Amino acid sequence: MSTADITLWKPEPAVLIHQALGKAGEEASELAAILFRCTIQGLDSSDPGTGKWNRKALFDEIADVLAATQWLREVINDELDQSRIARKLAGFRLWQRMLEEDARQAKADEDAYQCPICTVAITVAITDDDNCATDIEMGTCHAACLEGSPVVDLETGEPIEGKAGTFRYGDDTAPEGSANV
Repeated sequence: MSTADITLWKPEPAVLIHQALGKAGEEASELAAILFRCTIQGLDSSDPGTGKWNRKALFDEIADVLAATQWLREVINDELDQSRIARKLAGFRLWQRMLEEDARQAKADEDAYQCPICTVAITVAITDDDNCATDIEMGTCHAACLEGSPVVDLETGEPIEGKAGTFRYGDDTAPEGSANV
């Protein structure tokens, strides 16, 4: 084995700094553990072994990490970059707004009427300005999705010549007398 196979190092020699670093690391790992438990089990669930609520455990560990990092900062003569904290927090808040907007859009998409033909491959909501036609089995569809389909008389079910009647979805009125099959 050559020395290139391992990294040679020695532990922090100052006992107080060594202990403060170790304690901050220990508390950070405990916080990581409860963060993962909250992610897996849910923030408002409880630990099946102890019965302690995940939310309470999370805030206990956040408090422990804040205390341990404050002590570490005092021991090593704080050189914390406050502007970095501000930039990071601004980034997290921007990310939060983006995620909230995505959630609002996903909810709006769930509530929108979907073309039953388009949704086989992708989710395509029908909007008020879309040109639509009515399929005898599927209901309202994008007119373009029904191109090439046979047209029948809705009264008799008999095939007829020509194109299916179309309508603007926002008008909420399908034409009478013909539909695609």
